[in-house]
Amino acid sequence: TGRPSGFFGSSTASMLTPNPSDLSRTDGVEGGETMGAIGDSSALTTAQLTTVAEIMVAGAFFSTLGSLVIITVFLNSPELRKSFAFQLVFGLALAELGNSFWPYFFMPREGAACECQAVLLQFFSFASIAWTGVIAWTLEMATNTERKPGGPSPSSVAAAVVGIGDPTRAPDVRKFHVAVWSTSFVLVLVPWLAGVYGPAGAWCWIDPRHGAESHALRLVCFYLPLWCVVGFQIRTYRRVYLRLRRVASLAAATAAVRADMRREARDRDAARTNEKDAGLETSAVSSVPDATPAGGGETAKDEDEVDVEVTLRRLLRRLGAYPAVLIVAWTFPTINRLNNYVQGSKTGQGDNYTLYVLMAIGMSTQGVGNAVVYG
Repeated sequence: TGRPSGFFGSSTASMLTPNPSDLSRTDGVEGGETMGAIGDSSALTTAQLTTVAEIMVAGAFFSTLGSLVIITVFLNSPELRKSFAFQLVFGLALAELGNSFWPYFFMPREGAACECQAVLLQFFSFASIAWTGVIAWTLEMATNTERKPGGPSPSSVAAAVVGIGDPTRAPDVRKFHVAVWSTSFVLVLVPWLAGVYGPAGAWCWIDPRHGAESHALRLVCFYLPLWCVVGFQIRTYRRVYLRLRRVASLAAATAAVRADMRREARDRDAARTNEKDAGLETSAVSSVPDATPAGGGETAKDEDEVDVEVTLRRLLRRLGAYPAVLIVAWTFPTINRLNNYVQGSKTGQGDNYTLYVLMAIGMSTQGVGNAVVYG
């Protein structure tokens, strides 16, 4: 069978008995070389390739469910629809929902279905990655204390990062939608105008039979932006982590000071009460200012400070998970593509079944990971 392969997809073999039209598809590899002669074998069997595709479908099913849950909750909750943070998560869920559809085509033959799968994969995979970058950028802006003398209070930072602040002061989320979807469209359009969409292994993407041009487009239109976003997230969340840790420490210190003030006020009040009961009250004692908190206002403030501290520390624990989703999802695909290029650029023998399985698992569970971490 023919062996078109791609930087995004694994080597593929036809699931049906080959016919003359199938044999017109030349054999190929992951490197920048043109396709080899018909008859060049692949290290992966038809059964192995089918297993890789089945893993993608299974993961896509759970990604679909996770995305639908987030979208349904968002649309049915007026409070969440007003939350700027969850508006961004909603955009990410839309991208993940679209990204979960293309595996259902299941190893299509070259033609309209193949090209449709390639377009869906390129468009929604990049859109999903772009939305995670947008979320990282907005969190960076929300916690940027360098622009404000003295910095914001712990409560204002907590309100900003969880999206419960004044909605009239939040950025217009429609601008992010325009930026993400238009950029994704451009990166879909470039390979389409170049005419390089086609079979790329167990699924369709940018066809490697077009030689160096297709490999350059794979790099420029997907893998380079992907790892730029990952690097940006690591840098951003590290800075955000350090800022929030300082703010959380401030919130904890503030709560401790308030607790000490309450305890001292109670002690003074108890002392005055004892003196009154003993008939020893003096003018000096009566002149002591009443530091007892009025009503329950001070207690409410303390509870707010504790809530802020809890919110910030919970966010601190989650920060590392945000970039981890992309790293887990795309590390093995990148390693596998490099392995294909280095070992099998001419012979087609660079396929490694274990790497292909790990690649499929990572890619197929990205939607679930984003649903858990961001939702």
